[in-house]
Amino acid sequence: MGVDWKDVVSLWWTLEELWKFATSTKSHATTHRPKAVGVWVKNACKGNPDIGSASGMEREWWAWWKSINPGWRMRDGELLREGDGGWDVLRCPGQNGFLNIIVCLKWWRSSMETPSEAWMCAVADVKWVLGKMIEG
Repeated sequence: MGVDWKDVVSLWWTLEELWKFATSTKSHATTHRPKAVGVWVKNACKGNPDIGSASGMEREWWAWWKSINPGWRMRDGELLREGDGGWDVLRCPGQNGFLNIIVCLKWWRSSMETPSEAWMCAVADVKWVLGKMIEG
């Protein structure tokens, strides 16, 4: 799935290590969350739910990702990869946190023969965020 994907998984693991593999009842906001995540969670995070089309998952994932990121990252409806600010809104250790974001990316990628530009941008953005969270 590519170097950036491997980096995302590695950075996510590092972040969970920093959080001492804590579990939390806190989760990222469910507003705009892809429907497949709710199905997956209700099924005890087992199996692969039907995500519909790749384009549908793309729309759902980006809407959710933008909605759960800190407000300081947004300008004109787009996420910035510059500046510094707090990451508390994304701090959700355990299975209710970044695992959901990453598994959505996996489902999305699995629905395509080759990765789309939008998917590669999503992976790059998650990689950037995880790196910043680890730094700070």
